[in-house]
Amino acid sequence: MTKRVVQLDALMAEAEKQAEHTVGIVRMVVSLALGVVFVFAVMTVAPRDETVLERQLFTAAATMLGYFLLGLASVVIVRFGHYRPWMAWAAATGDGVFIVASVWLGLINTALPANYMLLIPSMWLVPVAISFGALRFNPALQAYLMALLVAGFVLIAFVDVWDYELAGPPPESANLFLALPPNAMRLAMVCLAGVVLVIAGIRSRALMARAITETWRGANLTRYLPSEVADRLAETGLDALRRGKRQDVAILFTDIRGFTPLSETMTPEEIGAFLTEFRRRVSTAVVSCGGVIDKFIGDAVLVVFGIRDPSDRDAAAAVHCAGLLLKEMDEWSRERSGDPAVRIGVGLHRGEVFLGAIGDETRLEYTVLGDTVNVAARLEELTKETGWPILASKQLLDQAGVDLAFWKAIDTTFLRGRHEQIEIYGSNNPYTTPRAP
Repeated sequence: MTKRVVQLDALMAEAEKQAEHTVGIVRMVVSLALGVVFVFAVMTVAPRDETVLERQLFTAAATMLGYFLLGLASVVIVRFGHYRPWMAWAAATGDGVFIVASVWLGLINTALPANYMLLIPSMWLVPVAISFGALRFNPALQAYLMALLVAGFVLIAFVDVWDYELAGPPPESANLFLALPPNAMRLAMVCLAGVVLVIAGIRSRALMARAITETWRGANLTRYLPSEVADRLAETGLDALRRGKRQDVAILFTDIRGFTPLSETMTPEEIGAFLTEFRRRVSTAVVSCGGVIDKFIGDAVLVVFGIRDPSDRDAAAAVHCAGLLLKEMDEWSRERSGDPAVRIGVGLHRGEVFLGAIGDETRLEYTVLGDTVNVAARLEELTKETGWPILASKQLLDQAGVDLAFWKAIDTTFLRGRHEQIEIYGSNNPYTTPRAP
């Protein structure tokens, strides 16, 4: 049995447990409501000298009290953590036996033949009991209760174990509606109602299992995908995401300057804490600018702007994010008083990329591929040589609509692995006049 199946069974068991708690409350509410009706509609007109009626009233009161106690027992057991799955079957058995026994006692007290069982008040707890199936997620339990009730009533109808004597002949009209054919029809209707509720229970359980599975599937995918991509996955499906598409986006690539020598002075625990804080600060800045972190690569980060709704604003958001990252690192450096300052290099470029997912549902990776990504990575590498913390292509800056007075033109150069020249601009801060590094 797989881990997922075990987890699904556990969740189903918890749902059934909570359903039994609800059923217990409903039992109590039903018995109290019937008790109120019983007091105000029956007791006020009951003749005290009629022994048969008094016995019937006593039976009805005992039935309601017993049903209330059955519901109370269910609630107490669930709330105090002593619930076991078999207890739902015991409670359903209690429902069935209690109703059948109450109807049987009602017939004895009134000395009525079995075909008059529909006149017994306890009989009308049957719809309530079989309706409990709609609150449970166990169709087998619902079918069991229906079978128990039907078997009990058939037993009452065909096993004459008591003597009865009517006070007088019933009217012909009563015989017409209480004869075997209409009673058989009523019993068939009870069976059909139970069948419908069993089918409803099967569908509800299947839908619940599917919802849990889909939730697990979505949660598993979001472990490997950015939330924006996971949202698109819900709309288009995994196959469409794997096929991918070409799209214009802005790329920001950054990593920590001198991380290797810095890490040599740290313990493994300190390195872990350092990178955790770095990623937290980068994530805060990226999310505030509307970007998506495609991946962390050690101390490097690849960020994409415009995955969901590409526009020219993506380039401006990338520039803003670059400035915000420098600010975050400066603040962090001040907080790390006595420790080396944290410096980063940022490369910015905009252009067409391939966006798509690679892998299966257990290990899915969202990939951004293309020359645009390579250029941003090369620009980030070039920050080490030029000394500028931010390097951006003129293509991105033009689309961002920034004032180039805040940027310093770098000599047009060839990037590693690329045959075409590219115009590059550098900045210490994209919102102030740049100073030479």
